[in-house]
Amino acid sequence: MKLTIEQTIANMLTENTGSHMLDSGGSNGRNWQRNKDKTVEYFKSLPSATADIYYSETHDSYDISPCVNIFHLLTGGVLELDGLCHEFNAIEVGQWSDVYNGVCWGGVGFLNKHDFNNMDDGFNTYNWASNHSQVMQGNMLERDGEQYILLQIHGGADVRGGYTDAKLFKLDYHADFWNVVTDDCGFSCPKGEHSISWHGEFINSEGGCAVDDDIKALALACGCNADNPSITIEGYAYLDY
Repeated sequence: MKLTIEQTIANMLTENTGSHMLDSGGSNGRNWQRNKDKTVEYFKSLPSATADIYYSETHDSYDISPCVNIFHLLTGGVLELDGLCHEFNAIEVGQWSDVYNGVCWGGVGFLNKHDFNNMDDGFNTYNWASNHSQVMQGNMLERDGEQYILLQIHGGADVRGGYTDAKLFKLDYHADFWNVVTDDCGFSCPKGEHSISWHGEFINSEGGCAVDDDIKALALACGCNADNPSITIEGYAYLDY
């Protein structure tokens, strides 16, 4: 049976990526354990972005930490599944090769047979401190002038291990790599009077770089203060490209 993008990503988010006594995950603290038994409908119900807002009484200052949900990011239209993707993703994965992370030798043979070319040395979103709900890693591939991506999702605790088997996706014709890993997002207060967006830095509602007063105004309007110093608000990921 050919799986949809949504089901493929949901399966990756719930894939058992194992555990180790030294991986800091405890008995039930790994991503795959927290996602266990979650369904496509559950993941769809989550906001595409959230932000944790904190007030520091010591410094009398506010801080915002944005987070883009990778289910929405990866199912928002940037990725597709063509016939080759379905064939590759249906391969029973054995021992991983040393050619691509998360790909067994049977998978390597499939990619070689169908003339996929590796375009980079691989990536891991942890390395640039991205604001995603879970870490992703993989390789960009090219075939007949079209872009594909081998993608793994971190399901463990310690970022050095605990990744899913790699799945193959085709990029939409209008998309590029950065559309797959963007963490651009925006947030506003309930009345819409104050808003901030994240594009590698915080931008205020006038389109300029947000300053402390902009962040403070949003925080206060959302209910974060000395009596309520830590809150989480819902926002929206910018998934258009």
